Amino acid sequence: MKRLALIGFVILSVQTYAQVFTRQIYHDREKRYIKEVYQVKDTIRNILHGRYVSYFLNGNMESKGYFTNNETTGIWEFYFESGNLKMRGALRQNSNYGLWEYFYESGQKSMEGTVNGKAREGEWKAYYENGEIKETGAYVNNKRTGLWISFYEDGIQKGEIDYKDDYGRYTEYYHSGKVAAEGPKSGVRNVGHWRFYDETSGTLQVEGDYENGKKHGEWLTYFESGKLAVRGTYEHDAPVGKWEYYFEDGTISSSGEYLGGQKNGYWSSFSSNGKLLSEITYDKGSGEYREYYISGKLKSKGAMKEDMREGKWEYFYEDGKKEGECEFQNGKGTYFGYYPDGSLQTRGEIDGDKRIGTWELYERDGTLSGYYKPYYNNQPNLAKEITELAERNQKAKPATGNTFPYFVPRVNEYKGVIVEGNPVLMFAGRFPMAVEFYSQERLGHSFEFIGIRNPFFEADEKVTPYKLFERGYSISIKQKFYNPVKAGMWYFGHQVRFTNLGHFTNVIFNATPESIITVTAPDQRIEYGVMLGYRIIQRSNASGFTIDLYGAAGIGYRTVVVDEMSASYFQNVDQDKLITTFTFGLNIGNVFPYR
Repeated sequence: MKRLALIGFVILSVQTYAQVFTRQIYHDREKRYIKEVYQVKDTIRNILHGRYVSYFLNGNMESKGYFTNNETTGIWEFYFESGNLKMRGALRQNSNYGLWEYFYESGQKSMEGTVNGKAREGEWKAYYENGEIKETGAYVNNKRTGLWISFYEDGIQKGEIDYKDDYGRYTEYYHSGKVAAEGPKSGVRNVGHWRFYDETSGTLQVEGDYENGKKHGEWLTYFESGKLAVRGTYEHDAPVGKWEYYFEDGTISSSGEYLGGQKNGYWSSFSSNGKLLSEITYDKGSGEYREYYISGKLKSKGAMKEDMREGKWEYFYEDGKKEGECEFQNGKGTYFGYYPDGSLQTRGEIDGDKRIGTWELYERDGTLSGYYKPYYNNQPNLAKEITELAERNQKAKPATGNTFPYFVPRVNEYKGVIVEGNPVLMFAGRFPMAVEFYSQERLGHSFEFIGIRNPFFEADEKVTPYKLFERGYSISIKQKFYNPVKAGMWYFGHQVRFTNLGHFTNVIFNATPESIITVTAPDQRIEYGVMLGYRIIQRSNASGFTIDLYGAAGIGYRTVVVDEMSASYFQNVDQDKLITTFTFGLNIGNVFPYR
């Protein structure tokens, strides 16, 4: 295809430019991947004159346009490596001229406006990727002038500024229309003194200075009451020097120093009555952190690296016994919490100092008792876990020996419906379909229907005479007891199954192939069996993909009714009344929420 395009390119060039020569440059020495195709007026001075096309290494077009006497001219287009248009506009004497359009890689327009030389002129518009206007205003000689308005992605006005010679005072609004921030801008960069406000109360929240778009100088943060909460200094967006954090009564809650944008030296935090709560000595952003109870006893300890928890952390009860431990990597890890006697109490994920996701709660005997999700309010450094198992150490009831644990519901456990089947087994004469009501990592009740048709894809009258074939169905009710492991759940269970089956054969009547009758022997079975299986599940507590692999053994009773006239045709059909079965199965499906 690329060769055909190149041939067309050469033919068009000869027709359009009487005396031009086409040249190619390649990405590689073997000349397999074209980099540029261009035209020159002569082969000595190599003056560009005519069409120019460049390509990425993957073969997609990078840019295309025209040269006249070594200068760009006409409409030029530039592309992303994916092949989608990146920007388009006119070039004159190697400079932008006229309307230029810019695009996201998705193909949606990101910006448009007029350029003269290297200066933007007239009205310009910027867009979000959903097509909504992001910002609009005018340029004069590459400087913003007059009213510029910005918008949120849903079309609500976000801010406004009246520029004069590229300088103005910007006001930003919340969605509610209340003022969020205000301060001067030079072009698109924040400069001078800025103030940021709380949406609910309208009170001053943060204030400080910008220099060339970066925080520079002293910055202050306030409580809603107007009292000082934080005081610190920035140099070109990096915190430096001494930083102090306050309680609302003016006493220091934490303090320390920054060096080169990283915490450095001794940092400490205090309770409202002045008791030391935590301390750490940083060396190039790293150090060992220690947290204390009001009594002064050690509460937790572990390493900090670049202001994130790293490695093994240990947590202690006030009497010194281990309360929990967590192995962190880049500030995240799995926490294991213990009862004072050392048995597992809780398990879940931690991000920094916050518990995230769904947490598991255990009884002292190791049985899983329930789940909960931590909730954090909007106040800084304050967390409140909302759970129905509050004060669980005092209120938890131990499991009694008379209760089968799989039948005991757990707090906040996930309930789902599993729909699964295996159409591949149609080639073996079976088509299983099942619906299971699933309780997270505990219990499953399944109804299974198996369509029996062997051979599955052959009409009855087409089956070879005197060859046995089967038609019927089998239904079962199963109960599964799940046990979670690292990559899924193994289970044991039992089932009751009823099978209604017909054995058939085509018989030639009167010795003529055209006279065929079909005779049958009804077969009905009832059986009980035990199961052992393994379920792979994408998420045990949410919707997702699942695979069920199982084996079963059963015993039951069967009745087969064979007419005396056709008994000879069904001699190979097992007609024993007592039956034993061994089956294996694999179903594929999906979990859907039940509540």
